[in-house]
Parts: sequence; structure tokens; C-alpha cells
Amino acid sequence: MTHERTENYQFIQVPHRHIAQRIFKVDTLTSTNRILLENPSDTYQSGDVLWSLEQTAGHGRFNRSWFSEKGGLYFSILFEDIPNLSSFYPFVLLCALAIRNTLAKKTTENIFSIKWPNDVYSNHHKIAGILIQSCSLGKVSRAVIGIGININNPIQHLQALHTPAISLCEITGQQEPLEPLLQDILDTINSYYIDFINNRFSLYLPALNRALYSKDMPLLLAETKRQRIVIPKEFTKEGYLLCEENGKTVILMI
Repeated sequence: MTHERTENYQFIQVPHRHIAQRIFKVDTLTSTNRILLENPSDTYQSGDVLWSLEQTAGHGRFNRSWFSEKGGLYFSILFEDIPNLSSFYPFVLLCALAIRNTLAKKTTENIFSIKWPNDVYSNHHKIAGILIQSCSLGKVSRAVIGIGININNPIQHLQALHTPAISLCEITGQQEPLEPLLQDILDTINSYYIDFINNRFSLYLPALNRALYSKDMPLLLAETKRQRIVIPKEFTKEGYLLCEENGKTVILMI
């Protein structure tokens, strides 16, 4: 278990939100997900956001490294007493939609899409990733949604990436102030969360399906031990991905 000191934070409070009322900002740490998930502490409570200007051990699915140099947005949201992680996954899609919609306002084109299960793409380049993790500490269950977005950090030149990537500044040619952008994203995530807990996820299915990456086109999925080619069709009301594979209809679950 990690016991990392994070006392040297800047505290930001936004009272009007349901979640993300409290933001803890630090200069650097290993991983925002790791701190919120593993550290037993009275500091953080459900709905809190931990934001680090850089991470030294950021990671995504399958424990792949996420380059987390200064200039990007790296933050995690803590949720406590989560009974069923699979039923919580549709909210992860809403987080992706919030990122996608916020970034789209910064460009002149609607070029952002959502790649199942947890990425936001600009054309065929990854610009954001989301990782949900959970654990139980005694009687308390925790889920953490970690988000990494390439904003002002040049990323296209990196050769060791698992997939081609891009940052917002490489699209727009401009540097973007991080805190206002983070607040815009969290405002949207908060709004979507209120709808989610009130069983209104299905209202977002049309927007999610319009933004579906590689819709009706072959898509190579690289898993831990195999690769598969599917044709994404639509997101379901459970947050699953309906697709075709070898002429058959299949449903992909996280």
C-alpha cells in the first residue's frame, strides 16, 4: 500500500457542485488514481478531485504507461460506497463525453470522438484517456475515475507510445490555461453525474453514438493476449458496445 505525502497541496472549493466541490492541486506525485485509491486518509472524501501538474507513474489500462509531463491535465475523482462497478461504467462514458464536448468548443471543427472503452480521440490520435479502478478498505468501497488529457504538452514526437497521440495545443497552435479548462470539464461532468444518478443516462445515448469512434468501420482492438477486429455499431443503455465481429453481433463489456 502506498503512503505518499500530499500535504503540500493548493485547495480549491466550488460549492455549487454535487461532485468536484473540492479540488486538491499538487505540483507532482506518482499517480492521482493511486493516491485516492490506496491511501487511507481523512483528507479526501467522496466527490473530491486530486489534480497534479505532472505524474511520475501515470498509467492506463493493462498498466500501460501514460506520459504525464507538465502541460497536460491529470486528475482523479473519488467515489465511495460504490456497490457495483459495472453499473457505474456508463458514467465513465459520460466523463468521456464531457471531455469530448469541452475540447470541441476549443476548435473550429467537431473532430473529437469516443473510442470504446475509455479514450477520446482527435481524428485517429488519442488525446485523452480514462481509467476506472476500485478497491475495498474494510467496510468502505472506493472507485476512482482517473483522467489524463494532453493539453499543452507536445506529444506527437514521442516514439514509444502504444497508439498515436496528440495534444490540444498541437491541434489549435495555442496554449490553453489549465485551471479554467479543468473547471469547465468538471462543471460538465457534475451536470452529467446528476443525470446519471437520476437514471437519465439514456438521454445521452444519441450524443454518445454520434461521437462513437470508427462507427460502422473496422476497428482493431488490442487486448492483453490477442487482437480482434470489430465493427462498432452503438453504445447500449448499459454502457456496453454493440458491434459486429466475423459477421455476428457481439456486445463488448468493460
